[in-house]
Amino acid sequence: MKGIHIISTAPFYAKNPNGAYFMNKFELYTLVLSALSWKKLGNEIFLAADKKGVNYVEGLGLIDIWDGIENVIPDDLEGINPKMFWAAGKLFALREISAPLAMIDLDFILWKMPKLPPDRIVAAHRESITPSVYPEINSFKLKRPFSTENMNEKLLPMNTAFLYLPDESVKQYYVNRSIAFMKSAADCDDYLCYMVFAEQRLLSICAEEKKIGSQVLMDKDELFFPRDDYTHIWGAKQVLRDNTQSLHDFCSRARERIKKDYSDYEYVIGKIEGAFSPF
Repeated sequence: MKGIHIISTAPFYAKNPNGAYFMNKFELYTLVLSALSWKKLGNEIFLAADKKGVNYVEGLGLIDIWDGIENVIPDDLEGINPKMFWAAGKLFALREISAPLAMIDLDFILWKMPKLPPDRIVAAHRESITPSVYPEINSFKLKRPFSTENMNEKLLPMNTAFLYLPDESVKQYYVNRSIAFMKSAADCDDYLCYMVFAEQRLLSICAEEKKIGSQVLMDKDELFFPRDDYTHIWGAKQVLRDNTQSLHDFCSRARERIKKDYSDYEYVIGKIEGAFSPF
C-alpha cells in the first residue's frame, strides 16, 4: 500500500515570516519511526511537501527514509489562509497523488498492518459533534458562495491522523469540496472549527454523498490507553515541549527502537541529534 507523509511549511512561516523552518527532535524521531514501521509492514512511503519542506529534509539528510519525495504542495496554498487552515497542505497533497493511498500524519505510527478494504474509507477514529468544535454548518462566514444544502449534520466527523482512500473519484470529490470551502471561508481568528470542518467533517459528508462506506482503526476513547498496534503522540506534544525529562526519555526510547528494529537506518540518529531544535 502506498503511504504518504505531509510537510507543509506555510503555517510555520505565517507565524514566523523571518524564521528558519525546523521540527522538534521528538517530531523528527516520530516521523522516522512512522515511515520505517510502515515500510517494515511491506508498504511504500512517500513524502509530499512544498519546496521549503523538501529543502528542509534534504538538508537534514533524511530523504532515504522515504521511497520518494513529491514537491506537490503549492507554497502559497493557492491563497488559502495558512493560519486558519493549518492542515490545508494535506488536501493539496491528496489532490495530486492518486488513490488508493494511506495518508499518515507525522505523529502517527502503525506497528501492525490494519485491514484496508477496497470499498471503504478507513480513518483513525470518529469524533464527537461537540458544538464548540463542530458548530452548525450554516454558521460559517463566507466571502464567496459554498453550498451546504442537504448536508447531513448528524454524521460523525472522521479524524484523519490516518486516512485510507481506496477510490480516486471519491478522493477527488472530497478534496475538491474541502479546498473549495477553504477558499470560500472569510478570514477570521477561528483556527479550529473551520479547519476540522474542511478536513474531517466534510470527509464523512462526502463519503455519504458518494455512497462509500467507512470504518475506523479505533474508538476515540482508546486514545487514552497504551496500544501495541498504533501510537499517536498528538496529545503528548505539549508535555514533550514543556518537560525536559519527558523529552529526554521519549527521544532515548526512540533511539533504542531505531537501533533495535531498523539498524540499517541507525545513521538518522546522528542527523536528528545534529538538527537545530529549541527543545
